[in-house]
Amino acid sequence: MVSQKTYTIIISQKEGTMKKIVLLLPIIILLLSCVENKPVIEKLKLEDVSKLIKQDSLYENIILEVDTSRYKFDNNIVLMSKFKLLTYSEYLSYKKNVSCPVFLNGINTKADSLYQLNLNKQMNIYKPIIDSSLIAYRIMEDDNDPEKYFKAEFSSIEKKYYDYSAGVESINIKFKITPLQGDIQGGAFSYNIIPNVTNIKVAGGSCRFSTFTFTDEIYTWEAPYDVEDEFENASTSSIIKNYRFEFSYLTVRKNNETLSTINLFTIIPLVYQIYLDQDSLGSWAYKYIMESEFDVVVKPSYEIADKILKKEKQAINALAFEFESITIEK
Repeated sequence: MVSQKTYTIIISQKEGTMKKIVLLLPIIILLLSCVENKPVIEKLKLEDVSKLIKQDSLYENIILEVDTSRYKFDNNIVLMSKFKLLTYSEYLSYKKNVSCPVFLNGINTKADSLYQLNLNKQMNIYKPIIDSSLIAYRIMEDDNDPEKYFKAEFSSIEKKYYDYSAGVESINIKFKITPLQGDIQGGAFSYNIIPNVTNIKVAGGSCRFSTFTFTDEIYTWEAPYDVEDEFENASTSSIIKNYRFEFSYLTVRKNNETLSTINLFTIIPLVYQIYLDQDSLGSWAYKYIMESEFDVVVKPSYEIADKILKKEKQAINALAFEFESITIEK
C-alpha cells in the first residue's frame, strides 16, 4: 500500500515534469518556427526535415521539390537573392491554396464560361454562313446524285450452254432500269449479291448503259466470273427467293450532262462533306468548320484555364509562383 507521503512525492514529480514541458513548449514552438521560416534556398538539416514533415506531411513533397531543383538556383546569385525572401512555410501555404479543390473548380468553371462565350461570339458571325453553305451543298448533292434519277432491279438470268455438253458456257444477267425524274440518257451502277442465309456478299459486278430511256427498260449484261460461279446451278426464281441485290449508283446522264456525286469531292470542301447527311450540327461541328474554313481560333477551355490559373497563382503569391515555375521547368 502506497503511503500518503510517497503519493505526495509522485504527484510532485509529475507536476514538476508538466511544468518543465510547459516551460519548454514555447522553446519547441520557437525552434520549429525558426525551421519553417528558413528561406527555401537554404538546405535543411536532416533533423529539420524530420521536424517539418512531422508537423505537416505536405512538407515532404515541398522539400523534395526544392531539393531536386536546387541546382537551378544554387549558383545563380540573382535567384538566390530573390528567393531568400520566400520561406518554407510561405511556400507550403501557397501550395495548399493553389491545390485546393474549391480554387481549382472555380478556375475551371470560369474557363468553361469564357470558352462558351468566345465560341458563341464566333458562331453568331459564322453559323448563318455555314448553315447556308450546307443547304447549298445538300441541294448540289441531291441534284448530282444518280440514285435520284433511276432505279435498278434484278430481273432475270439467261444461260448459254455448250453445244457438245450440258455445261453452262456463259450467263447473262438482266436488270430493269426505271427512270425516276423523266428521261435519262444512260447511267452506271454497281451491285453486290448477298445470300439471305449468310448475309455475306458472295459476288458482284458493275454495269453501264448509254441509251435514251424514259420508261422501264430491261438491259442485259454478261455476268462476271464470280456471278457465273454463284448462279451456275440457279434459276431466276431461286435467285429472287434466296438472294438480294444491293446497288450503288455511280453516274447518270441527263440533259447531255453526266452527273455524279464523285465529282462533288473536288467541289464541296471535305469539312462540309462530313456533315451533309446530318440534320443538325452541334457546337463542336461548327467550331471545326469555323477553324478549318475561316481560320477562326477558339481557344479550348483547358488553354483558358491554364492562363487564368497562372494569373490567380501570381495573385496569391507572386514570388512563390515564380519559384514554382523554376522548379517544374524542365
